[in-house]
Amino acid sequence: MHLLTKGFMEDYMCWYAHGELFVPDESMEEQVVGSTSSASNMHEVENKNSNPYRNMVMDAMRMSEANVRECPIVEEEPNADAARFFDLLRDSDEPLWDGCTNHSKLSAVAQVFTIKSDHGLSEAGYDKIIEWAISILPKGNRLKENFYAAKSMMKPLGLGYQKIDICPNFCMLYYLENAEMTECMTCGHSRYKPRTDGFNPFGSFAAPYSCWPVILTVYNLPPGMCMRPEFIFLSMVILGPSSPGRNIDVCLRPLIDELTQLWSSGALTYDISMKQNFVMRAALMWTINDFPAYGMVSGWSTHGKLACPYCMENNKAFTLTNGGKVSFFDCHRRFLPHNHRYRKNRKDFFVGRVENDVAPPRLSGEELFDVVSEYGEIVFGLQSGKQKFPGFGLTHNWVKRSIFWELPYWKTNLLRHNLDVMHIEKNVFENIFNTVMDVKGKTKDNIKARLDVALFCNRKNMELVCDGSRVAKPRASFVLDKNAQLLVYKWLKSLRFPDGHASNISRLVNTEECRLYGMKSHDCHVFMQTLIPLAFCDLLPKGIWDALTEISHFFRDICSSKLNVDHIERLEKNIVETICKLEMIFPPSFFDSMEHLPVHLPFEVKVGGPVQYRWMYPFERLDITVAMTFIIKCFYFYFNVFN
Repeated sequence: MHLLTKGFMEDYMCWYAHGELFVPDESMEEQVVGSTSSASNMHEVENKNSNPYRNMVMDAMRMSEANVRECPIVEEEPNADAARFFDLLRDSDEPLWDGCTNHSKLSAVAQVFTIKSDHGLSEAGYDKIIEWAISILPKGNRLKENFYAAKSMMKPLGLGYQKIDICPNFCMLYYLENAEMTECMTCGHSRYKPRTDGFNPFGSFAAPYSCWPVILTVYNLPPGMCMRPEFIFLSMVILGPSSPGRNIDVCLRPLIDELTQLWSSGALTYDISMKQNFVMRAALMWTINDFPAYGMVSGWSTHGKLACPYCMENNKAFTLTNGGKVSFFDCHRRFLPHNHRYRKNRKDFFVGRVENDVAPPRLSGEELFDVVSEYGEIVFGLQSGKQKFPGFGLTHNWVKRSIFWELPYWKTNLLRHNLDVMHIEKNVFENIFNTVMDVKGKTKDNIKARLDVALFCNRKNMELVCDGSRVAKPRASFVLDKNAQLLVYKWLKSLRFPDGHASNISRLVNTEECRLYGMKSHDCHVFMQTLIPLAFCDLLPKGIWDALTEISHFFRDICSSKLNVDHIERLEKNIVETICKLEMIFPPSFFDSMEHLPVHLPFEVKVGGPVQYRWMYPFERLDITVAMTFIIKCFYFYFNVFN
């Protein structure tokens, strides 16, 4: 009330612009100068005078209105792409006929296209309507005379694309010198054999289908603009119905060729600020993908005992005797300082083991390139999965030499493939929650896990108890009893978050079955960083609660938008000790590769920056179905926007 009646301070200047180029007219000055709501007045004036079709051109061409307030008198002829952009700008401002104030040349065509799309008009029907419209419009009108002319005018607004045929077995692309071939030169499969793999992605008739979008995002921007939707480009869609697996290199060939060209010879680009053409060059910084896809693009298999792409053949993972799965239990004491007390602990880790080894070396890009160069080429397609280099799974996990090594600068990149924090955090959370809450079928503390505890650990209180013909599993200290579980679920059911902070997690809780259903990645993100310390407080022993709180705070800190080197180095030291504490609590079956990978996340933050620019959230939020529709019928989106 004080600010409303007395103002902010005496003689304070009301700022109504934020750095944009803006020249108000006299009427606007009367509204703005001296007003107590200058910013809102300016916003209203801009909205009133804004041209939505000019904005459409700006969005399609990725341009800023501030730089093109007026069409410039160029000091150098624009290249072809820039010339098309300026032509569309003129069309968006040019009236449909002299004196027309309601429609521009562009808006008229766009709205007729919307009608055609919404009502399914044929081209002949479109032409008839245009013929009639021209006959009643004033002479000298600028309405395009038929569908072909209108489509040619609007084409620059659409997303151009090229369809490249591929062998169904992912052996080869019909591309460049192979573009005219009619059968696969590897497996002999016909190029034009009818396909019956159509799919319906909607409703109860949905069929399993694997579609792989390849997305590029621009980093040469201010931090606040990076990873925003307007700077994320759909570069390629690899159609299914099955995953390409290690054959993804075949599909990535056109992208790698373009990236190589952008680095070596560049692309002619028009600089609107300098009014000159220049040769733009670009480099690929890294890839962002989940862990299975990490193996597909890097060439290092992310399965088995050598799954970690940093530790490689130097890790100590082993296969559980009863569980049959790979465990990374007691693989982390080697990362501790040499004089740390955990190194000599023979009881709480692998029974009888003293850790004297040091952390495995982290190979540079040049060293990795020398290693992969020793392996030959593989034949992609049906036989690719059967080809193995000698020593696979024992001394290495290489399945191929990745196509990315063809980029001349790839070996000099400090970080080539990112460990996705989003998926790692989700998997760690699910393991913790399902085990502590003893979720049937998902807990890591099952009968086989207890049998392995007896083999590898000295934890008598966790061993199975035989009572005649019955085998009993004593409740572990890290597992809540039924009453405590119900208390947690009821608490989750009553939770309410601020708008926009998280989804309504209470809808995912079933208190009768004591289960959570439909937890998305972001739900796990919020639960891991915010709710775990609260949910289990006073319900678990203090030592266990402390360890879970530490792993929760680690993910909270690693996801911070502001980090300094000292903080990262402290995280790098603390996460090792935290995982060792978890190893002293949970059984060996709890520790798969996801519980191991957090050890390497601080290094990636140190060389790659905040995780917000290197995780999967911006890409998983894209509606891939809409993206595919946009490719197949690229005009629909722009012509339906202003309906």
